[in-house]
Amino acid sequence: MDSTLLKQSSTDSQIIELCQEALQNSFRAVCVPPNYVGLAKKILQNSNVKICSVAAFPLGYCSLDTKIFEIENLIQNGADEIDFVQNVTLVKNSNFSELEKEYKTIVSVAKDKLIKVILETALLSDEEIYKCSFLAALSGVHVVKTSTGFSTRGASLNDIEVIKNALSKYQNETGYYVGIKASGGIRCYQDAVSFVQAGATRLGTSGGLAIINEKENLSSY
Repeated sequence: MDSTLLKQSSTDSQIIELCQEALQNSFRAVCVPPNYVGLAKKILQNSNVKICSVAAFPLGYCSLDTKIFEIENLIQNGADEIDFVQNVTLVKNSNFSELEKEYKTIVSVAKDKLIKVILETALLSDEEIYKCSFLAALSGVHVVKTSTGFSTRGASLNDIEVIKNALSKYQNETGYYVGIKASGGIRCYQDAVSFVQAGATRLGTSGGLAIINEKENLSSY
């Protein structure tokens, strides 16, 4: 689980609380705004909790040079994982050669850091989701992520199915595995279970603690 706080009004105390909750519950990562990477690093530097942040967030249509600068800055400040928003305008214009260039360049710039591409599935057709997922895998992206949580909707089970189909084809052809991150609107334990059963390997949610508490309450019956 990637315990997430990306709202514009987030405060130091909220980020500290997020990190402490991640430590107490052994979350996989925290996902924080770029300006809070340094603070998260101070709290989590001696732990197994990874620090994730975002680039080109939430719209994704800045220049590739801008994305490169943001990612290099995140790495310099201590980010372990980077979730970048793809340029959806390239998808809508069927400019997949430029999209492939974006993917490959970002993977190269990030070096040994884990890279997740945010497709923003709410804006894409199933065919576009499939094409982007397969191309991202071919380009070396480590995880395909559904949503920013800032668009018209978050993740859907159908999104996960389409992404899974694309990545399964890639794995069958190459032998390489690429993960799936569901994000946006995952707020209860049943949501989390449904997305994992559908094929998600990572969950991005601002309700991580609530989900854990709900699971524990259900287990006590």
